[in-house]
Amino acid sequence: MAIFENIHTRDEAFYKEIYFHHYFKSKIYRFIDILMGISILIGLVGLLFEVRPDYTVYGCFAFIILFRVIMYRRIVKVSMARQKEVSAGGDILYTITVTEDSITHKSSLGSEYSIGFSSIKKAYQTKNYIILQSSARQWYIFKKDGFVVGNCDDFTKFLETKGYKIGR
Repeated sequence: MAIFENIHTRDEAFYKEIYFHHYFKSKIYRFIDILMGISILIGLVGLLFEVRPDYTVYGCFAFIILFRVIMYRRIVKVSMARQKEVSAGGDILYTITVTEDSITHKSSLGSEYSIGFSSIKKAYQTKNYIILQSSARQWYIFKKDGFVVGNCDDFTKFLETKGYKIGR
């Protein structure tokens, strides 16, 4: 029996939000941003002591940031094109059902798959979505205002009882 059920479609705003989080807020990119920030501070301190900074480092930083922006824009564009192609231009309805032991993901195109909670390795959220990531890096995405059975607050409490801390 379903404890929670979430229904949503995926539009351009969806892909932008999900991939923005992936390309700009995930731990690896935050780590890279911290390293870049430290390096820039060291360069500024070096200027105070009249040490000539290595400008190639700043060029590398600019390249990394530009690469991330290009990849982000491309994946959003590709995801939208893929969805339009497989749905003949219409919307695809995604239904995610949660029971005590498993998550089942269905699309209006007929695909369906289920996994147990033991396969979920990570939980995090964006402004409008809660994302569960499996060990195979498959995403199970719940729109916060898309619950038709249960609600977002109860769902996050349920995840906490399963041992998942929802990160940002």
